[in-house]
Amino acid sequence: MHATLRRLLCSTLALLLAFTPLTRAQQTTPAAPVPSQIQQAQTIFLANSGSDPNFPIDETKAYNDIYSALQTWGRYKLVNSPDQADLVFQLKGIAPITDVSGNRGGVYSVTSPAFQVAILDPKSHIALWTITSPVNVKGKNQVLARWVSIAETNLVSRIKVVADQPLSPDETADLTTVPKYHSARTAVILIGVVGGAAVAGVLIAHHEFDNSLANQKASQDAFCSANNIPLSQCAGG
Repeated sequence: MHATLRRLLCSTLALLLAFTPLTRAQQTTPAAPVPSQIQQAQTIFLANSGSDPNFPIDETKAYNDIYSALQTWGRYKLVNSPDQADLVFQLKGIAPITDVSGNRGGVYSVTSPAFQVAILDPKSHIALWTITSPVNVKGKNQVLARWVSIAETNLVSRIKVVADQPLSPDETADLTTVPKYHSARTAVILIGVVGGAAVAGVLIAHHEFDNSLANQKASQDAFCSANNIPLSQCAGG
């Protein structure tokens, strides 16, 4: 009897210990505070840090667009020198490789381009915060220009959230918009290491495009969750 009771107690204790880490992991982690300098700053310098070699967007036009959007917002005064600024916004176009696929015909990689702003303390040169806005490389001409414009708007919107500024309904709508899965066509950047069969390349491109959209959706969903935007209103939600 006592032996059976001991075994039961030991089993119960083992289950409690096993589930304790899971319970802790499921608890909501409180948001870390944003550095006070970002919300207290009055002047900023927007630095053009260029872009990765495979970034598919005109970096100079993007810089001009984002500069103009920050001016229109008016929360910060843009100055002509880092020495005059409370903060430095370091803008860069990035294109990290997010998936690699291959077969006997070749090896291919897909990039997930994005606009990125690192907010720096001009005195210490320490990065206080980094903000990223995915770019949907979809279509061409006016269609592509629309998605680039949304990505630029989203970058400024994310800066507004970090600076504790409200978003308009249109800005929130843009923030939660990505192309539809499977029905969209895009100019995915493929890097062929070895020449391969055309059919295999098309299948891999389709797979990689889906992965790229999945990465972009995950980024948008994470941002929405962190800023109390219902996932049902997020891209693909």
